Amino acid sequence: MARPLSEEKRDAILTAAADLVATLGIGASTAKIAKAAGVAEGTLFTYFPTKDDLLNQLFLEIESGLAEVMTASHPTTSDPRECVRHIWERLIDWGVANPTWRKTLRQLKVSGRIRPDSLRRFDIQFRETRARVERSLAGRSDPARMPFYIDTMLLGLAEIAMDAIAVNPGERERITQAGFDLFWKGTAA
Repeated sequence: MARPLSEEKRDAILTAAADLVATLGIGASTAKIAKAAGVAEGTLFTYFPTKDDLLNQLFLEIESGLAEVMTASHPTTSDPRECVRHIWERLIDWGVANPTWRKTLRQLKVSGRIRPDSLRRFDIQFRETRARVERSLAGRSDPARMPFYIDTMLLGLAEIAMDAIAVNPGERERITQAGFDLFWKGTAA
């Protein structure tokens, strides 16, 4: 009879993979990941049959954590600016609190190794948050530019703000506000 898989080992493998992908990129070997997790390389493949399976599961784990933060408690305000600001702050808070996950996610998104089904799950998880931003920008921004505003400007400026906060943690509030102001003013049609 096969031994049941250990949740602790699975989590250790994912944590080690996140740490190494953040520092070495997706070229981090499964041997290094297994060693950092304190398991044999064969054990890693018991949990994740291929490296791509591991990378896709890591992507989904990180995205699920981010989605949970982004969808938790939204303000009841009908003010579009405040709604987007709340989303912005939750994104910044998550990124500042999870620098390794943020770096890992950035590596995974550009790796070309994330499968379409994983990307679809990502889109589904963020559908409501994206819809909130779109509703908040409606009438203010050109609808044809909405994907650019959200996918490029919002996420790109958030990355810049998080990097700046990492260098100047004492300036967190000022950087967060400046980044949001730049986004908000930039979306005016």
